[in-house]
Amino acid sequence: MFRKMLVCTDLTPASEALVDCVAVLKSVGTEEVILTHVIHVANTPGLEDILIRDARPVLERQKNRLEERGIRVVLEMPFGLPAQTLDETAEQHDVCAVLIGSHGKGIIQAATLGSVSAQLLQQTRRPLLLARMELLTEGKSEAVCRNMFDRVLFPTDFSETAERALDYLGKIALETGCPVTLMHVIPAKDADADAARRREEDAGYLLEAKKRRLETLGAAEVAIDLVHGEAAEEIIGRTKAENFSLVIMGSQGKGFLKEILLGSTANEVARNSGAPLLFIPALC
Repeated sequence: MFRKMLVCTDLTPASEALVDCVAVLKSVGTEEVILTHVIHVANTPGLEDILIRDARPVLERQKNRLEERGIRVVLEMPFGLPAQTLDETAEQHDVCAVLIGSHGKGIIQAATLGSVSAQLLQQTRRPLLLARMELLTEGKSEAVCRNMFDRVLFPTDFSETAERALDYLGKIALETGCPVTLMHVIPAKDADADAARRREEDAGYLLEAKKRRLETLGAAEVAIDLVHGEAAEEIIGRTKAENFSLVIMGSQGKGFLKEILLGSTANEVARNSGAPLLFIPALC
């Protein structure tokens, strides 16, 4: 499903750990990686050759590590603004998805803080996998992706974008055999008890329909979680409390997903979820 991936590296220890995530992605069909380091020269004109020379040994080492795992690798060192250049490189190579980390410096540090990942979410037509990096001692990092497909959480707002993401979820569940939980958050603001009850009944019906659809697509184990509260808080809380290994979302939904992805809570979910996040755009 994700046969060709663009992997973003900024040459830090965090990106070294990110490279290790690719081995996990072989379970969803990853065979080829476009290993990309964007050289941002806007503030350092005239240093292009030096930056390329310094970056190449690290990229070659990362390339060798991937090839040892049976992955074909193409190296790219384009010049430009990180988010725009990553998206252009993804389009140029027609990749199935983009993998970026949430710690480090440069591109990877910006991923959680919003500048690169938020821009990619708004403009890319490719699924975006945001992998969380755990900072260890002595400047080392570890990617939280070793058991990425153990338990998957799928928050849905029942939008068309969420439906598109559900197709990806079905393929992942079929290929990995992972158990899936479908989640919908009802805002806790209905003063009218009858309206609140109808809303909950409608959401429960829709979740049951999504469950049946996933089972038809080949998912072996599907649970339902219908909760009241604030969306980002509930997603983060469920992810941590139930030890979900991956959260999958449509990236251009309506309602709470639109708020999460376009508002300040996007940073909160990405920073605090404790699990990798896979965003599926509407037009992928």
